[in-house]
Parts: sequence; structure tokens; C-alpha cells
Amino acid sequence: MTPLLQKWKLVSLCSYLASAFFATATASYAQSANPYVATNSGLLSPVTLHSSAQYPVRPAPSIIPTDQTTTHIGDERQLFSTPLKFKVLEKLPERMYFTSVTEVTQRFESNVLSSARNPQRDYVFRVLPNVTLGYNLRPKTSIYANYFMIKDVFSNTPLLNRSTFQSLSGGILQDVRLGQKTNMQLNFQARQLWQARGLYQADLLPGVTLTHSFTPNAIGFFNTQLQMRSQSLFEGPTREIDPFYTVGLVLRRGVWSLTSTGTLVNNFRNRNAVPPISNNAIICDFELARPLSRKRLPGVDVFVRAEPIWNWGAHGAPGLSGFDFRLFSGLRVTVAKPSIYPQMEYLRKQLREAEKTH
Repeated sequence: MTPLLQKWKLVSLCSYLASAFFATATASYAQSANPYVATNSGLLSPVTLHSSAQYPVRPAPSIIPTDQTTTHIGDERQLFSTPLKFKVLEKLPERMYFTSVTEVTQRFESNVLSSARNPQRDYVFRVLPNVTLGYNLRPKTSIYANYFMIKDVFSNTPLLNRSTFQSLSGGILQDVRLGQKTNMQLNFQARQLWQARGLYQADLLPGVTLTHSFTPNAIGFFNTQLQMRSQSLFEGPTREIDPFYTVGLVLRRGVWSLTSTGTLVNNFRNRNAVPPISNNAIICDFELARPLSRKRLPGVDVFVRAEPIWNWGAHGAPGLSGFDFRLFSGLRVTVAKPSIYPQMEYLRKQLREAEKTH
């Protein structure tokens, strides 16, 4: 094996680790999110929060969830085996990257209608596919498109089964290195939402994410994001304006990973918003995950997630009030191809400099 090929394989592996370590959408639950943080994956944004409601009279956050998708920061496991991984890298453009994360979960929910009084419990089945496709314009600048869908099926609240939440967005990412262990990512996203029949909403989402590696197995992050909601794209905050603030920590030990995040959301809505009621919320997530089979299925995780939600400031309005507790369990399937363009450009630069010295 030639030294150049050895370097190329090492760079490719480092790219996988870096893209999962740093990256963002979706989500976006922001976006989410999110909740889908350097360079190459629009998926890994810590905030993937959506804050909106299905009905003007009785909004229900469980229809258009105010929860967080997982961050996947520090999760470099893929479905591809190592030999296949290099074959894919050879065939696909080096500037292109994609991520696909699909969650299938069941959960207990203590206050499915988010009401201040007489909370109703329910069992909920959810399917959440989240796909991001991106392209590096420059080593630290990329554009991307993201699609995700949330389908909840409620056992005891059939009214909520009518809705399927969908999001289609595009954005631009700029990475800024602040040191050996700290990275900042600037993100701007425009998103169209389909929440219910006859209800159309759009968001503009500028955001900043700071990620710091305390140790190889301990990663902290902070994200702030502004959600400007309107009926159509690029109208600005004609319906509402919602700042999000998220802090989080990812810990890994062996095959286990523990993710803890907390998000403060302030929703400032005017009379044109759906619903036209302002409120505040704190959403916390505590997730424990591990691969289903480390050798055979490294990209399939099994996890449990606890999610307490506190709502206030809506003066008891149904759908925006009270305390809700969600307990998830499920499977997450991850497939990813990072962009190796930044690392290859760095390697080419080193080779050119070495040639000049000889």
C-alpha cells in the first residue's frame, strides 16, 4: 500500500469522525432541529425544534411536536462496512455529502393535548425519517437541502391521527475554527412546512452553534436560533418570531452514549399566527443509546429517551399549557457519506508544498 493511499484512507476515516462530531437540520427542530457540528452534515444541528399548532381553536403540540430530534454528535457509526465505505467514496463526488437518519419509536405521553387541567395520557407510535443532501462550495462553506417527516399514530386520541408533518428546506453552512477543540458553525435555512390541510407556513432560520470537545468522549455544545414564521417563504416574521436557546452534552463510554440537552423557546405570536397566542416552553432530553449489534449493524442504534416539557405564559390555553412527560424507546438507523473535499484539499496543499521544497 503506497504512503499516499494510506494517507487518503486515514483522511477519509477522519472525515467520517469529524462530520459526525461537528455537523447540523435538520433539526432542524428548529427544527428543527432539529433538534437533526462542523462542516459536512446539515443533519446534526442540536436544535431541531418546531413550535407551532394544528388548530387555531385547540392547538395540539403532539400533532406538530415541540420535541427534539437527537443530535448524533460524536456518533461516527455507519451502516457501511470499511471496504464498502471506501468504494462509495471512490464512486461519489468528493464534495458531496448526505445523511439519512430514520427513527421508529413508541412512547408514553402524560399530557397529549398539553392542557393546564385534566391531562390525558396516551400511547404513541412515531416514524421520523430525516434526509440531508449537501455540497461543499469551499472547504468550510457548503449548501444543503433537507427533508423530514413526522407521522404519529395515537392509541386513544384518534383526532390527532389526521395530520402528517412534513418539512422541506435549503440552507448554507459556514464553519469557523476557534481552536483545536472548539468549532463555530453559522447556518441559515429557509423552510416550507406542511402541517395540516389548508395550513401553510414557512420559516427563515438563522442560527449559530458552538461545539467544544472537553475530551474525545465528552462533547458540549450551545445553539441559538431565530425562527421567523410567515405564510410564504422570505416574508419575514409576519406571523411569529421565536428564539431558541439550547445547551447540551454528549458522553460516550464504550458502545454506550448519553445525550443530555435543554432548550428554552420563547414564542412571540401576533394575530395572524396559528395559533395567535404567545407562550414559552422548556424542553429537556435525556437519551441513552447503543448499537443493536456493534459488528453486524453498527449504524442501527437502540435507545430510550426521557423528555419533560414545561409550558407557561399562554394563560391556560389548550395545546400550549401544562406539563408533559414523554418516554420514548425505539430504533434509529443511520447512513451517511461525508464530504472529503476539505481534507483532500488540505492533503493536496501539503503535497504541493512538499514538491516545491524538492
